Amino acid sequence: MLTHEKITPIPNDEPDAVPALWNTRYAEIDENFAGLDGRQEGVESELETARGSEPTLGARVTKIAEALGMMESEFGSISGTSAVSVQRAVSLDWLYRDNRIALELWGPGFTLINFEGAAITQGVSGDDSVDVESTAGISVGDYYVLHDESGSVLIRVQAILSEFRLRLHSNLPRNFEGGTISRCSMNIIPSIRAEADVGNIWLSKPVNIGSDAEGGAVVIRRTLNSGLARLYFRDSLNPNWVERKWSMRRQGGDIPAGFADYEYALPMRGDGYLRVDVEGEPMVLQHIVSMSAATGLGGFANPEMRPTMPVITAPGNGATGIMERPTLAIIDYTSPGGTQQAGIQFQVSTTSNFLAVLHDSGTQAAGLSYSMPAAVLQLDTTYYVRARVMDSSGLWSDWSAATSFTTDSSFSYVSAPTLVSPANNATEVGETPTLQTGSFSTVGGEDTHAASQWQIRAAGGTWATPVWDSGEDAVNLLSRVVPANELEAGGTVYFIRARHKGTARGWSEYSAEVKITTKAAFANVSGVVLLTTGGNGGAWGYVDEDGNTVAAPGASFFNSHPIWGGIQEVLIDGQTMMKIPKFYIRKAVISGGANNGKTAWWISDQALEGYTLHPAFRHYGTDIDQFYVGKYQASMTGGKLDSKPGVLPTVSRTLTQFQADAQARNVSGVSGFGLWNVYMWSAIQWLYLVENATMDSQTKTGQGRVNTSSAANVDAADVMQATYRGITGLWGNVWGWMDGLKLVNGVVHLWDRDGNRSWIPTGQNPPNMTGATYPTTFMDASGEGFDLDDVFIAKTGPTTNTDATAPDYQYFNSAGEFFSLVGGNWANASPAGLWCLNLSNPASYSSTSLGARLAKV
Repeated sequence: MLTHEKITPIPNDEPDAVPALWNTRYAEIDENFAGLDGRQEGVESELETARGSEPTLGARVTKIAEALGMMESEFGSISGTSAVSVQRAVSLDWLYRDNRIALELWGPGFTLINFEGAAITQGVSGDDSVDVESTAGISVGDYYVLHDESGSVLIRVQAILSEFRLRLHSNLPRNFEGGTISRCSMNIIPSIRAEADVGNIWLSKPVNIGSDAEGGAVVIRRTLNSGLARLYFRDSLNPNWVERKWSMRRQGGDIPAGFADYEYALPMRGDGYLRVDVEGEPMVLQHIVSMSAATGLGGFANPEMRPTMPVITAPGNGATGIMERPTLAIIDYTSPGGTQQAGIQFQVSTTSNFLAVLHDSGTQAAGLSYSMPAAVLQLDTTYYVRARVMDSSGLWSDWSAATSFTTDSSFSYVSAPTLVSPANNATEVGETPTLQTGSFSTVGGEDTHAASQWQIRAAGGTWATPVWDSGEDAVNLLSRVVPANELEAGGTVYFIRARHKGTARGWSEYSAEVKITTKAAFANVSGVVLLTTGGNGGAWGYVDEDGNTVAAPGASFFNSHPIWGGIQEVLIDGQTMMKIPKFYIRKAVISGGANNGKTAWWISDQALEGYTLHPAFRHYGTDIDQFYVGKYQASMTGGKLDSKPGVLPTVSRTLTQFQADAQARNVSGVSGFGLWNVYMWSAIQWLYLVENATMDSQTKTGQGRVNTSSAANVDAADVMQATYRGITGLWGNVWGWMDGLKLVNGVVHLWDRDGNRSWIPTGQNPPNMTGATYPTTFMDASGEGFDLDDVFIAKTGPTTNTDATAPDYQYFNSAGEFFSLVGGNWANASPAGLWCLNLSNPASYSSTSLGARLAKV
């Protein structure tokens, strides 16, 4: 029998090619028809016709709709989706096939309404609460429509007080004795249309049509009348509703009589919400389509939305002595609707009425200027110039008033440079890009390069007020790094230009403008790649955030980095602690380039896609900005664990005793102290690895106290050799008990990643439960609440230090519950180090070689 669930609707938000979509549908339909009786044959015949015999897409869609209609007639509706809505979805998908689209077709599978509605029990004018039949499905922070016979009211939910009551962000303007709370107050005829009265409101679920700074478009097919379908949007950059007026109106052709397609420019980026308010006159809406770019289909232009007529600023009106290749420029670009610029056009003529155009730039990309080509302008001639601008919906401004200029009697000048970096239309540009021009050149005689000037303006700004101006720079002639704190992140659009100065001929014209878009976030990312395992510390290289090999950054880079440079010594409750700032991590296999297939570790000071907050900075479900770890191995005073210099480390105490000693500090208003844990230890390892590009801590940093017969003071000279960023004695002298990691009958258990200190069994077994392992590779399994990529526990490795990636031994015991000790002691020699780990002792064990380290969150 045919089962309705097997037919799925076309995805709302994927611009798949129509043939691919329907090939999938054919396969699903054929499968569903298998085993049916004679009624199947007629429908399959129709499908076969649709599949191959019809020569055009329109005919195929019609046949498909007819076949689906037969299916509905014979077997009922498929997944609640009608043939009409499927046909319309396919037609729209084909019409707007170059865009990412989302469809509102008023029916199952093709609707942007994500709440079916609930009855209103009562709402009182002037009150900020409303009683409803059920609050199920209602989300705090979302907008909804209260609707009854008196009309519609837009509200926003501030809190859900109970299963029957909501609190609103503002007071109700009138009483409600009934009606509904919903996302749309229009009268919807499922899968066909929405009938809208004046005052009706429609609200979409979250829609994502891309993150392009220019945004996209919305097309509403609605009754052609004097009413208004007022479109609003909001997104992460615009938390309040922003109205967009329609730019183009199309009618005729495939658009039914009495209807028109109204197109709106939509500068929405990422996840956002749409809203339509109906005003002036009732109307019928057939569909709403949001998409990633303007359609370019033209139509009647809304005169209210045309860009403002520009004003020519260069050459200055009446200017003389102009060289062969002047830069033509306008003052600025403005649009009454704030629609982004998409193009500019200049024309040059020898007559002020432009009856004969000498040179036409054609439509250029967005910008304020255009460089004239060579061999167009003649000597001692007066020319006229005009310009117009275009917005992203295709609307042109009027031509500017013409201005004139006169060329010089000879052409001898410094050539305008060409910006070669960043590339025009570059995206994901960082905070401090390097600007670079081509070589210095002249026309009509030789000269020497004396200086350069670099400028950057915001997309909505002017060259009169650039966001950054290098001024005359006699040092950085062909390249210049933009200083920090000049550009903004968040996909912000900027334009760049430059000019050269000759010793004899002075300044050139400015280069053609180059458009760039910044990254969503300016992050300081540093990474290392494991080139080969083994080799007593591994062979490593430094990489950028894309996995490309880079030169070693050097100490000054890390010292000024907000993470490494932010590690500071502080005094808390009389204890010398080291503050570790919050950071984000990523471990992944590089795809492409010279390091293809190799594993890399990255640290970022910002939350980027693919990065996670290191779990050391989660505390009972909340992010924390830093944690503190004892500068010194722990000692004791008055029953409290210390971090102080000039003393021997405290030893011969069990893990549980050390835990209590650390907690004993939390009195008299002091809080947050405890024993350090596996994630704090791991955070230090991550920082060390990415800075030093090795796991051989003894060779890179210092041997530490690992070849003697007893412990020494926590700040003894050889103990201090094992110091990283002010944290002393990280290996050697005495072992350090640590929280958050244990073995239970051979299975690794970790505290949960969310900082709740719940034990999570990982299901993973370390190698060699009867002796030492020197890690060649590390565990990388993950599951609910844990990710072993966070930490460094051996997955494979030899039992002797012959060719290990980390030359520090890790020791495991399978028969019981064993807790973690790290670093090694005074006699462990070369196996001690920052990656040294011992999981072979119960929490009740104590020894003269076992100590601890204080920490605080």
